[in-house]
Amino acid sequence: MNQVTLLGTGTSTGVPILGCSCIVCQSNDLRNKRLRTSAIIHTSEGQRILIDASPDLRTQLLRQKVADLDGVIITHDHADHTHGMDDLRPFGFKKNASIPVFTSLETAQDLTRKFPYIFQTEIVFKEKPILGGGIPRLHLETVQKGKTRLLGEDFEFFFLPHGHGETLGLVHQKMAYFTDCREIPETILENLRAKKLEVLLIDCLRYTPHSTHLHLDLTLEYVEKINPARAVLIHLGHEIEYREILTRLRTRGIENVTPSFDGMSFYYS
Repeated sequence: MNQVTLLGTGTSTGVPILGCSCIVCQSNDLRNKRLRTSAIIHTSEGQRILIDASPDLRTQLLRQKVADLDGVIITHDHADHTHGMDDLRPFGFKKNASIPVFTSLETAQDLTRKFPYIFQTEIVFKEKPILGGGIPRLHLETVQKGKTRLLGEDFEFFFLPHGHGETLGLVHQKMAYFTDCREIPETILENLRAKKLEVLLIDCLRYTPHSTHLHLDLTLEYVEKINPARAVLIHLGHEIEYREILTRLRTRGIENVTPSFDGMSFYYS
């Protein structure tokens, strides 16, 4: 079996938000303590594939006792999904090899500008040596829309509108991971429904509409159309209290949808 573990389930600020005195940010329920959103796939063949490198990545990987990585998928270039990139250094050192970072062409270009010391070493260190603790041993590999094979595993990628750009949605076997998007086009919904997913991890920032993210009613509309065995709400903001949203879902008779919390794991075929 494959396994996906949610390393973080919160929005770009994390939850609690610094300086916020709302009920959720002051909650003692650990399910309301959310690091920035990222996940890791452990495949049935033993591959360990990280999804996004949040600013909380070091804490997340230590908490889950992740000792090795074989690859990284970056969904888009926003800070809450990329600013843990430097924390990947020990994995390249341990493997004594460069680790592939898979992403879209646009995001690869953004990462190259954002982290030139990692992805343009031949320019940055053209006339000076690399000193100190070294740099992450990573290299970019671009992916296209559609089915592909990465690290011996079958994936399918989709481009979704998010802010001024796009984010990658992905399917691995019977699991789909769709974070940070303002909508999911009908053709993609039909594609996902045909897959008979066992686990759908899907964006749900808050209860009310947002200009760059899904909100609860729209997310539930998509879940109904995709019809997975189980849907899990990720990238949650501080407007959402774990027990309250769970009660709302069950009161509406929705049994196959649940809010996420950091550290949740799901098995899928």
